[in-house]
Amino acid sequence: MKPTDEALAERRARVAKRWELTDEVVLLRAGEPAGWSGTDQHFAFLPHPDVAYLTAVGSPGTTLAFDAAAGEWELFGPRFTPERLVWEQPPTPVGRPLDELGDWLAERGDRTVIELGAGAEMPETLPAAAEKAESDTPASNGQPAEASDDSTDEQADASPEATVLRLGAAIALERMTKDEAELDDIRCAAAASATGFDWVYANAAAGMTEREIQVGMEAQFFAAGAPRVAYDSIVASGPHGAYLHYVYAGDDPLRPATRTVEAGDLLLIDAGAQFGGYASDVTRTMVVGADPTDEQEYIWKLVLSAQQQTIDMCRPGIVWRDVHLASARILGAGLVEMGVLRGDPAELVTQGAVALFFPHGLGHLLGLSVHDITSVPYSRTPSDDPVLSRLGPERVLAAGMVTTVEPGIYFIDALLCDPARREKFADSVVWDRVDELRGFGGIRIEDDVLVTDADPEVLTAAIAKPIRIG
Repeated sequence: MKPTDEALAERRARVAKRWELTDEVVLLRAGEPAGWSGTDQHFAFLPHPDVAYLTAVGSPGTTLAFDAAAGEWELFGPRFTPERLVWEQPPTPVGRPLDELGDWLAERGDRTVIELGAGAEMPETLPAAAEKAESDTPASNGQPAEASDDSTDEQADASPEATVLRLGAAIALERMTKDEAELDDIRCAAAASATGFDWVYANAAAGMTEREIQVGMEAQFFAAGAPRVAYDSIVASGPHGAYLHYVYAGDDPLRPATRTVEAGDLLLIDAGAQFGGYASDVTRTMVVGADPTDEQEYIWKLVLSAQQQTIDMCRPGIVWRDVHLASARILGAGLVEMGVLRGDPAELVTQGAVALFFPHGLGHLLGLSVHDITSVPYSRTPSDDPVLSRLGPERVLAAGMVTTVEPGIYFIDALLCDPARREKFADSVVWDRVDELRGFGGIRIEDDVLVTDADPEVLTAAIAKPIRIG
């Protein structure tokens, strides 16, 4: 559902309030298509997500301008020349013609102009003012945390780079929680994804290639109304499931290889449709064409249990780090019971032994980017912890956030065959048992979860979780 003009005005008003500007002019540019080197063609275009959030417009060149002195926003959209219209269909006309932006800026020629969106150059650290703004996110009691009275907040770095980062962070903080129009688009993306996974469950079989399965699945996404996939689909069979981001043509874009699925293989599919610019992100792992082995069934049920328990933790005021650590302890306990690890699960998490088999974060925010709100860096002290270093910025969950929950267990040769790791974890890992499971691949189960003031809502709950297909 495209947001109404009133909803867009509310988003802009909230952003302007966070900015606290007085006389500046801000330009948010959607960007331009990137050209293929050595050709006259372009990569598929998506607008900068901040511009999409504040305009619901996706055309290249679209620019949203803000006059802080007047407190007014102005939208400029591209118009094509007759010569260009010979070759291309016109973009949907929005706002004022983009050609008028120069005159609009000339009328404000004595003012500071700040470029955001595709025109911004982001520095690498978050200035104090943006850290203060981040404290407006809900605290553990579900209410906004008090801003610091430290006088250094008033002396935050006022350099142009710091200003760009502070304003970008303010938009990011608004984008973290979704309004009804955004949730409607995510639900539509999830519904389109469901049709693709249903096709896989009904049609995928031993003897098919990973590529055949991917094409059949994605065709259903498009038939259900999705204009594109949210990201490159992962369709990984057998040992390929041990590569967290295994994608077709990742080996050689000119002559890509694809594996034929064998009976008894695990098939890990991480894929999602996009709708209205908003992503869905779903992972299912199944055994194809045979009953699961004892190890496959045990690990599949362990991962599912970890997911179910941590989804229930996705409530306002909960610190995401604690949800991740809970999942790691559950998986660690299961690996101890399986004879892969030895020791206390909590200690195994702390020392990094569990991260050998669960080497990624439990999930990420979802929205206009599949890994949403990652373009703005947060000034956190880097962690040496083998688990926490993978979590990115800390966050406290709040109603309206959409996060993925995606625990997994993998047997990754790059980690498990490393002599230094074998020596370091000699007392924690039963390496003979690990060697028996080399080539196992991996199992991940992922859903998109809306944090609410009541129970968490699984937006992708309609997508079944079979342990066997074919």
